[in-house]
Amino acid sequence: MLLIVNPLLPTSKRSLTRDMGVDGNVWWVHSLGVSSHIQKGLSYISLWRLSSLSSSKVLLLHLPITEQKLCMQKFRLSIEVLDDHEGSFVFLDKWIRLAIEKKVEELDFDVQAYRMYTLPQEIFSAKSVTTLKLGGCKLENPFIIHSLKSLTLMNARINEEVLQKITSQCTSLEDLFLSDCCGFTNICLYNACKLKIINMQKFSWKLRSIKIVVPSLQQFIFDSESYRELNIVIDMAGCPNLKLLKLSNVGFTDQKFHELISKFPLLEDLNVCRCDPLEQIKISSHLLKKFSIGYCYGLKAIDIDTPNLLSFTYDTCPIPVFSINAPCLWEVGFVHQILETEKFYADTHWYLNIKEFLNASNQIEYLSLYVDGHKNSFSFDEFRKCSPSPPKEVGNLHLQTDFTSYYGAFLDGVLSICYPRILSVNNSCQADCFFIEWLYEKLINKDDNCCNIHDIKCWRHYLKNVKIESFIPYKDKKPLHLDSLIDRLRELPTGTFYFHLDW
Repeated sequence: MLLIVNPLLPTSKRSLTRDMGVDGNVWWVHSLGVSSHIQKGLSYISLWRLSSLSSSKVLLLHLPITEQKLCMQKFRLSIEVLDDHEGSFVFLDKWIRLAIEKKVEELDFDVQAYRMYTLPQEIFSAKSVTTLKLGGCKLENPFIIHSLKSLTLMNARINEEVLQKITSQCTSLEDLFLSDCCGFTNICLYNACKLKIINMQKFSWKLRSIKIVVPSLQQFIFDSESYRELNIVIDMAGCPNLKLLKLSNVGFTDQKFHELISKFPLLEDLNVCRCDPLEQIKISSHLLKKFSIGYCYGLKAIDIDTPNLLSFTYDTCPIPVFSINAPCLWEVGFVHQILETEKFYADTHWYLNIKEFLNASNQIEYLSLYVDGHKNSFSFDEFRKCSPSPPKEVGNLHLQTDFTSYYGAFLDGVLSICYPRILSVNNSCQADCFFIEWLYEKLINKDDNCCNIHDIKCWRHYLKNVKIESFIPYKDKKPLHLDSLIDRLRELPTGTFYFHLDW
């Protein structure tokens, strides 16, 4: 049978833990999980807590095991080492040896210490491990585990040569995840015949280049998560079968970006985020199914010809010069943030540009508009002269604003752009409460005597009905359906209001 034990051990520094009755240094253990196949003839492993205030021991865990062979399916350990001397890692070596002796399949080892833990030599001869997760470790020598399919290294020290040898010599490796690793300025991976997924995150500014020659690779994800974009060279010409590419916080020029994506004729999913130097994006593909652009503040123009696209997201980027052939559902978000030193503000032309962008879509599933500034100027007379076409139908419109003096101009501008079925607003502070109360009152008690003499009328003449759809708190996500939600606004937790609008 399969026995799974996940004890939560004390995390107070007054409680010290010894494992398996073995003498040695004391550890502060966060959690320990063991999964084992139990055969005939049960024995046990005991886990004790030794109080620092007395000599008594308390039994925390009594784990049955076999007297004969124990085939361990999973061994997971997250531990913080309080001591800092040469003998501090003796127990860790013994735990790894025990797991390998018992033919562990999944080994998850996370060590938090003043200095990095060096893996024992036994790891190099492990034959049963299929999934290996290592945190806070130092890999000085490459290992060969032919059964290994998934390798995760977090906060690890490893040099370029060792990483290359591990990925090429572990011939069954399919999934590689690297996070917050150090020890190299260049990454070069090749001869990894079965590698399908590479995920790299939290790399320092010292990283200069990535070269991958892996024809089997299907997914590549890179996110430096840096306070500034990494200006690195990425060469993946040897990955012609790539289908998913996600890039974040990379200092791409237009030329480098287009050179990179031109190497992937089978690309189906492209995600570009926080690449500020990027000014132009031009893509033509009949295979691309999902395309997302987000937080690229330097973007000026996009030219997209993707007739088979199934999903398009354009979030928190400038309104670009555009040519878009993407007959699918769109999700769009625009932010207009203004510093006090700037003279520009959300005027009529800003709303006109958004409407023009939205009109390139067959259907807008989600639209988010956030305006933050000290002035908002909108003229409906000017707007209808420049754009007499009716507003765009939108599935869900999400609004956010931080100023109180220009609510009216903001609402008129937004509802001149689109007619949403659902209107959502966050309720997370007192300013949000004021806006929600004002918004609901204006939608319910609209004055439609404003523009009777004009052929093109404002939103007030077309809005038939408004009702509160629901309120969803951020934490429990359980919708509240109450007619008196507005009356209880200041009693509600933080969350999102949803209004249903009939046009």
